[in-house]
Order: sequence, then C-alpha cells, then structure tokens
Amino acid sequence: MNVFPSQSAPFNRRGCIDASTYRKALVWAAAATLALLALCAHQPLAAQTCSSMALGNGASLNGFVPFPATNAWNTNIASAPVDSNSPTITAAAGFAGLHLHPDFGSEAYYGIPYVVVDSSTQPNVPINVIDYASESDVLLAPYPGTAPIEGLPGDCYGWPDSYIGDSHVLVLDRAKCTLYETFNTHRCRGQWASSSETIWDMTNGESRPWGWTSADAAGLAIFPGLIRYDEVATGAIHHAIRFTMEHTKNDANDGYFVPPASHAAGTDWGVSNVMGMRIRLKASYDISGYSATNQVILTAMKQYGMILADNGGYFFFQGASDPRWDDNDLVNLENVGSENFEVVQMTPEFPGWDSATAPTGTLPSIGSFTASATSVAAGAPVTFTYTATGDSYDFIDLIGPVPASGGSVTIHPKVTETYTLNSTNAFGRTASNPITVTVPGSVVAPPVFNPPGGAYRSALTVTLASATSLNATIHYTTDGSTPSTRSPVFSIANPITVSKSQKLQAIATVGGYSAASAVAAATYTLLAPVDTPVFSLKAGTYPAEQVLALTDATKGAIIYYTTNRTVPTTSSARYTAPITIETSETVEAMAMATSAGLDQSAVEGAEYSIVGSPTALAAPATAVTAFSATLNATIDTRGLAGSYKFQYGASSTALTAATPAVALGASTNSIAASVKLSGLKGKSTYYYRILVTTAGGTATGAVLSFATQ
Repeated sequence: MNVFPSQSAPFNRRGCIDASTYRKALVWAAAATLALLALCAHQPLAAQTCSSMALGNGASLNGFVPFPATNAWNTNIASAPVDSNSPTITAAAGFAGLHLHPDFGSEAYYGIPYVVVDSSTQPNVPINVIDYASESDVLLAPYPGTAPIEGLPGDCYGWPDSYIGDSHVLVLDRAKCTLYETFNTHRCRGQWASSSETIWDMTNGESRPWGWTSADAAGLAIFPGLIRYDEVATGAIHHAIRFTMEHTKNDANDGYFVPPASHAAGTDWGVSNVMGMRIRLKASYDISGYSATNQVILTAMKQYGMILADNGGYFFFQGASDPRWDDNDLVNLENVGSENFEVVQMTPEFPGWDSATAPTGTLPSIGSFTASATSVAAGAPVTFTYTATGDSYDFIDLIGPVPASGGSVTIHPKVTETYTLNSTNAFGRTASNPITVTVPGSVVAPPVFNPPGGAYRSALTVTLASATSLNATIHYTTDGSTPSTRSPVFSIANPITVSKSQKLQAIATVGGYSAASAVAAATYTLLAPVDTPVFSLKAGTYPAEQVLALTDATKGAIIYYTTNRTVPTTSSARYTAPITIETSETVEAMAMATSAGLDQSAVEGAEYSIVGSPTALAAPATAVTAFSATLNATIDTRGLAGSYKFQYGASSTALTAATPAVALGASTNSIAASVKLSGLKGKSTYYYRILVTTAGGTATGAVLSFATQ
C-alpha cells in the first residue's frame, strides 16, 4: 500500500504533508523517503475541532484527535520511566513468547467500525441497555439505522442480548463532540439493545467512576485507541493503541487495574497482565525493514505505546476496518515478538487497585435542575437550567449530553415526557429529581412488539417498547386476555419467550399522561416442521443405473427436489414419480405441507456414483520353469480403487488356490497385472484366471493354462 505523496505534492514548511491537503496526496503513487517519514512522525497535526470530521461510516477525522493532549491516550510516553516490575511482567506466562497480531484489515467484518454523525440532523433513538445499566450512561443516542456493528451480525440475530461477540457500535457526534459506545449491540427492525452504553466528551478528559466498566472491560473509551487508515496516511499516529490479552490478573474482587483503566475483568491469578497497563516498543527495536505503513504503526508503539483494554486474543491490537489496508503487509507485524516490549511505570504500583481498594470520594452534587415550564403546548420551547459541582460529565436522559458544572438547554417537546439530569465523577453518579413536562392532549403510543407477530420456525424472544418514552411502564398478557395496569410488567432485562403459538397483548403507561395507551396485540405462530423426505436408495456407488423413490410421512406433503447440488425450494422440480439415476449426481429434497401451521421440512440429500464394472483380459503365463511361472493379465478398473488376485489349480473347474490380493489405486488407464507363482510341481499342467474387485463390481478373466518343465 502506498500512502505517501511524491515530491510534486504540496508540503508544509517542514516538508510534511499539510493536514488540509493530505487527501489529495493519496492520489499520488510515489513514496516519500523514510527520512521524511521520520521527520513527519514527530510533528503533531494542527489542532482541529470536532466539526472538521467528515460524515459517514469510517469517515476521515481530518486531523481531529479525540480528547485533550493531556489525556492518557494522547500522551507521548517515549521518555517515561520503565516500571520496576517490567522484567517480571514481560517474562511471565501470558506475556512471554507472544507476537503482535493486527486485529483489523481490509474486510468490513475484521476490525472495529465507527460512524460519524451530526446530531443536529440525526435523530436520537433509545438504546435498551440490559446487562450493565447500573454502570452505563442510559440516554437517547444519535444512532443511525445503518450504524455498523462490529462483526456484522444479522438483523435481529441474538435479539435482544444473547452474546454474539463484542459487537461494538461506535458513534461520533460532531455537533456535540460526543462519542457514544455500546457493547454486545443488537439491532432488530429499527430498535437497538445492548449490554452497556457509554458516552465520552471528546473535548475533555472525563473521569468514569472507579470500578465501573464501559463498552470495554477496562472502563476505557475504545475509539481513541484504534488505528485508522486516514491517520496512518498522514505519516503519523498521535495516540496510544488499544490491545488485548487472553488473560488478565484476577483476585477475589474481580481482578486488578491501573489508570487510565477504571475497571478489571480478571481471568487468571497466575498472570501479571493488569487492565490499563501501558507497554512500549523498545526504542532499540529496528523497524527499518518494515513498510512505510508499518513503520508508522511501530513508531506509535514506541512513542505512545499500547494500553491493555480488554480480555481477548493474545497481543491483538485493534484498528478500524478499511478497504484500503494491505492485509499482506499488515501481517508482517506478526514478526514483532513480545520480548521487544517493556512496561511503562504504573501508578499505583503493580498490581494496582481492585474494586475493594480503588479510591473513594464525594459524589457530584446537583445544586439545581429546573424547567422554564412544566406544561406547554406541543412544540413550545422549554428551557432546562442546572448547576452541579464535583462533576466530570453530565447528561439529561431524554436530551443527551450537556456541559459539566452547569448551563441550560432548550427543547421543544411534542409529548409529555419526564427528564432526569445525571452528574458523574470518578466516585459515582448523582441523579436529580425528575421533571415531568406535560403536553396536554398527549397520548401514549401503544407498545411495539419486536420481532412483530407472524409465523416463525422456532422459539423467539420478544421485547416491548413505547415510542412515547424510554421510561414507559408496559403491562402485558400472554393468554389472550386484555391487559390492565394489574397485568405483569415487561422488563427489557427479562424479555418474553414465545415457545408456542400464542397471542400477546400490551398497554403502556407514562407518568404525566392521563390514560394508558391503546391495546397493542401480536399473534405468533410457531410452525411445526414437516417430516423430512425419506430416500429409498442409500447414498453410494453403483455399477449401473438405479431407481430412487422419495416418500414423506406427513399427510399431503409435497416433495421438491434438485439434482444439481442446489438447495431445493418450491420452485424446484416437484416429485411425482421415482427418479432414475443414470449418472453420478447428488439428489436433495425437501417437503412442504398443504395444511396450515406447518413449516417446510429439513433438506435431505444423497450423493450417488454410477460407475461401470471393471474388466479383465487374461494373458499367457511367462517365465515358466519346472517350479515357477509368472501369471499375467490386463485390467481396467474404470477409475475406481480396488484389488486383484489370481486363482489357480490343477483343473479348470477347481481353481482352489489364490495369490495374495494386490491393491489398486484409482486409475482411468489399463493396468498390467502380474504375479509370480513359486513351489510348483515339475511336468504339471496348471489352470488360472484373474479376479478384479472394485466398488463398481467384480470381473474375471478367461481361464488359461501352462505346463511346467
């Protein structure tokens, strides 16, 4: 991959690509010299703002670096002291003997994707946070319906929170300079669910509470540690790199961590890796033999290092997928062994803190949280004003992130809603008293069933949500009765399992509304499978054409089949009479029922090989002596493996002796067969023939004779 401009490209006064013109430089194919690369690598790009970012999946940040220069991700640690425990840590199991592994590449599914949006035009949507809501920032987020999910899982796959991989979603909002990150994310028919949700103010170095996780196990932001093509193309990476280890140090309190991490997820007492540990490629490691692209990455590992952020593949370091990566080049980074890294000094001293020994302190204090009006006409302005102290970052659940310490935000509500201010610092979170703004005439939207009612082939998990409010209380029934406020309450953490055909009904209630919603209903039909077709003929090899009959035990079933190795559908040939198998082919079949409530059967298949029987042509015996002779024949196995032997005796009707069988490989050519007989009687007549056996059948040659001397 060639990412550096020729000398005809515009450069700044130091000979480096100017941030505003590097995109044009990608067009030029010639490589800059390594000396120029080294010079540029030490020159940070001019400071840019969030508004500089382009929009879209994998969009260029155009020089913007999330978080201040003083943030741990952006701190150059090339001269930082080595931790006194570095020799012990790097020599321990789980670190020693490993090699770098780039955990990203050109394929869309390989790497951690991201999308840049503008919340002034991208609507906020609810994220149903299930597993770690108490340690999450649960608020509306500007997630576009096409936001890429790590690993590219299918829509509704694992809905709502079955673990299907880390499935991170990273959304950068350039309007509010906020980073949204979710873990184990699921999307199903326009709704979102995840195990956790975290927001990050990219203009400051916010502190999450000690002991809290995030979309990453270490409680860190993910995006600032990713390697991106657009930054490598400028000639330098100006931040640390996220990496994982398969095991991190455990104890009775879930393990150890050191800042910048806030959380541990220990797996093994016997290792010395701790969350938040920063390692650095040794300055003495020679990178001159690597490509210009890989030198940019390795230089960043020397200057900014790598931060242990999660349990995962050994020494895997992460980047964003991009079709412009050269996978054949990136794989060369696997030549870098773990012995070339050292641990940067940790504070506190190794092994750091666990959840019991982490610092404690005073929670944020909310001085005020007021609304300019608590009852307005639809679309009228309402201004929320607030003050807080000791806070690191703040958000209003149904509005989004707001500046820390205090300020105001104006909205134009169209329906009745209840709003809560949340203030967070390194020691925990404080929530305000909720404020309900009533919009007279508001009607609670009926719950939406996800997935919707319909016919399904297996049991499924159903969730409920009301478009009116993320905090709506939803009552439901599963027996066909009309729901009321006395009916069971739905919880996203305990979704409804539909394992039989049934009708679900639900209503939603929201504080401040005069009445519950209308009743919503969905009918689910679980289809029973039709019996699988039965084949009258076993799969295998046959010497001649065969007749195959297909039957099905389900009354009225219609069988469809194919003979070209494609999956049968209702558009395939319909079975009406036995099938004649004349050549080698694969038959696959499925059945559909004519009655309601039944699903198509599983597909059954069988592979048949029709081959001819072998042939054998006897030949005269040679090298005949008083006591020995060589028996000969020519055989054709028709391309099949098998064996041959000669039968012989003193009479043409009593060939009672036989030579040992000789194995034959598969061959389409004629084969000369010969076996030497010994221990014969002199002056005697012997009779013989050849016997050939393959999967296609058995063949014998004509009976010949010879007389010993």
